[in-house]
Amino acid sequence: MKSLLILIAVGFTVGIALGFMNISFNFWIFVVLLVIAFFALSYRDIRYMFLSKDADKIEKYLMKKKHEPYYGFILELANGNLPEAKRQLDDLDKKWKGKKTAIFRAQYYLRAGNTLKAKEEVALIDQVVLKHYVLATIAAEEKDNKTVEALIPKLQKDWMKLAIEIEQALKRKNYTVAKEKKEQALEITKGLQYYMLYKEYEKI
Repeated sequence: MKSLLILIAVGFTVGIALGFMNISFNFWIFVVLLVIAFFALSYRDIRYMFLSKDADKIEKYLMKKKHEPYYGFILELANGNLPEAKRQLDDLDKKWKGKKTAIFRAQYYLRAGNTLKAKEEVALIDQVVLKHYVLATIAAEEKDNKTVEALIPKLQKDWMKLAIEIEQALKRKNYTVAKEKKEQALEITKGLQYYMLYKEYEKI
């Protein structure tokens, strides 16, 4: 958001300056330059949120942005600091309001081992894919393999299927399979999703 505001301010200033100097400027060239400038200003965020596979650098990025509840929640939850994660989640809920935070509340309750509360949040999750993933995670936690098998085909992302298989393997205490699935999941994820998986299964 800060980068976007800077870009808008710069574009507005340049536009006024060109107007005063009576300099004509091709509109589409200006648009292309704005897009390039936006990506240049946002590259750091894009890199760590979507592209990086360096857990340490992603964590440092999150620590610098932990004053924002979204990033603070991810950081604290990934590191198992549940009281602070809950505080950040409450702040995020106040900021975003409504159903948008249901997926985060479900993740929090799952990490806290409270599947009953996680189930309550599932009904508030709008995105069907995420809803199926949370339901499959709850079923895996409860060792409800029949429900897991029914939900697995509905998971559109491979990392989701692998994460569920990791949970099932851990429940069976099959750590060899769990580690194998973890490596496969990390291979196909990047950015914050990579970081969350890396931290959650770091000790396998």
